[in-house]
Amino acid sequence: MAASTQAWLYGRPQAKANIRSQPDDFVVDEELNFSPSGAGEHLLLQIEKIGQNTQYVARQLAERTGLKNRDISFAGRKDRHAITRQWFCLPWPIKAEVPWQSWQGEGYRIIQVQRHHRKLRLGALKRNYFQIRLRQVDDIAAVLKRLAQVQQGVPNYYGEQRFGIDGGNLVKAKALFAGQGIADRQLRGLVLSAARSFLFNQQVSARIAAGHFTTLLRGDIVQLDGSGSIFRADEGLEALQLRIEQGDLHPTAALCGLPAAEKSQPQHQAAQLEAAWLAEHSGLVQGLIDFRLKAERRSIRLLPQQLSATQQDDTILLQFALPTGCFATSVLRELVQYTDAGASQQYGED
Repeated sequence: MAASTQAWLYGRPQAKANIRSQPDDFVVDEELNFSPSGAGEHLLLQIEKIGQNTQYVARQLAERTGLKNRDISFAGRKDRHAITRQWFCLPWPIKAEVPWQSWQGEGYRIIQVQRHHRKLRLGALKRNYFQIRLRQVDDIAAVLKRLAQVQQGVPNYYGEQRFGIDGGNLVKAKALFAGQGIADRQLRGLVLSAARSFLFNQQVSARIAAGHFTTLLRGDIVQLDGSGSIFRADEGLEALQLRIEQGDLHPTAALCGLPAAEKSQPQHQAAQLEAAWLAEHSGLVQGLIDFRLKAERRSIRLLPQQLSATQQDDTILLQFALPTGCFATSVLRELVQYTDAGASQQYGED
């Protein structure tokens, strides 16, 4: 499903703008979900990179430290066509010298080094901070007017990065489910994730079209804001609806896979509608089950944090923070029709 065909929560924006015309138009800073311990057999490296993807930096670190690629970990993948400050981790003996200056390379620099007692895991982030510059905005007033709406929440769509250039990862997923193997484990994981993300986006878009984006349905699985905690809405719907309107709870949609525990499966009206929305893509659903992915739930609403805008001439500088796993482009698409100069580049996401 192309991003342009997904439903807009506030209607398709009329204003147009350009993003990522140059690297410093898109700046991302990671915030870990823990504080470094200051001691231990692992080194946490905060690295600023420009024009390089996360895997490239990881490979460079392995080469320069004499470690194996698998020894280098990171909390999240970040865009290539941007300035990003993110965390990497590698094992290093406690008493050994740390010649970190010699580990720097083209397109990246080490900002700080801290010791930690365990390996950094993918997803170990609290949030990401974004500074995004919209250039050549053709209707400043229209963008600024929509900011108030966007602050109330946007669809928590997976961004186009998840699907690869021209949706290539989703094409590969369909081929995989048709029996064409993928030997590369990392690539196989990417295409499985693309299929699951596509199905999630389909459900969110269908729910918006049906007028149920923030309307609680009987049997919905809801998620507590800022937490992975979920429960089923079986009773007390009026009180729960109020909590949704206050931003304390969010409806969820399925991340398809093997059937989850009964308590995390929707029932009644919510289950009926979810099944109907997924029926058109039963081949993808079954493929994810066959590959034994575990079914999960994901909030359908994303609340941008600390959202602000500064205008200068025909340029708007946006600043906001998002929880890990959420996409800045999902915020942007509700504000403006944007042309992404970095879209032809291969980039990851968080």
